[in-house]
Amino acid sequence: MYASNYYENLVLNLMRGQSIAAPAQLYLALFLSNPGDTGSEGTEITYAGYARQPITFSSPAASGSGLMIQNASLISFAEASTSAGSVTYVAVFDSLTGGNMWLYAPLDIALVVQNGVSPVFRAGNIKFLLTGHFSTYYRTQILNVLLGSSLSGFAPYLALCNGDPTASGSEFSGGDYARISITMGAPSQQSSGAALSVNISDAMSNVSTANWGTLTHAVLYDAETGGNPFVIVDLGRSFAAPIGTTMGAHAGDLQISFN
Repeated sequence: MYASNYYENLVLNLMRGQSIAAPAQLYLALFLSNPGDTGSEGTEITYAGYARQPITFSSPAASGSGLMIQNASLISFAEASTSAGSVTYVAVFDSLTGGNMWLYAPLDIALVVQNGVSPVFRAGNIKFLLTGHFSTYYRTQILNVLLGSSLSGFAPYLALCNGDPTASGSEFSGGDYARISITMGAPSQQSSGAALSVNISDAMSNVSTANWGTLTHAVLYDAETGGNPFVIVDLGRSFAAPIGTTMGAHAGDLQISFN
């Protein structure tokens, strides 16, 4: 499944101190055409007795390079008494009618709803895989919002690391090193379908008074000290940080996206 604009913006706005209130209940909706990233572009199916059905997701579990959730139980819709068309997309909303769309996806095979057909989705048919630069901690928290757990916003800080700090790497220390306060801008929707947030001003470190080592990873944390990494970025090259070095990010250098 894909994240909607609504869900994408909620996640990126965490870095602007805005918390996410978990939906009280999620519902699966059937669409005859693509609802789009906004949820308002397609046509939801209609027939006598049709209503969105509650959907409950399983706990996040490792899948390939990411974490996945899936519907935990069978979802059954009312039987149609007339031909209602071909369902080509499904979507997840936070209301029985109207509301905000959180996820959507095309079906591998269109579901033709004819007289006597009751649309059914078995447990595990509806899946959402979260990959990318988010840390495992925040992947879990972002997915747990869909399981009913709200998530607090934070003020982000840039950490400079000589490797992935959740693996064998470590953050710089000593020599007047400190994490760098970052101000992120409002998310904007991209032509790719992703939402993008970038830092809106320069953010530079103190001048090093000792050799900090070699920079290979940039990490955004949710606290000035301690805390949890939000995103972890392998820079793809190494940068030496000897005495007298200043490091950081110019406006627009930090680009965090979610799709």
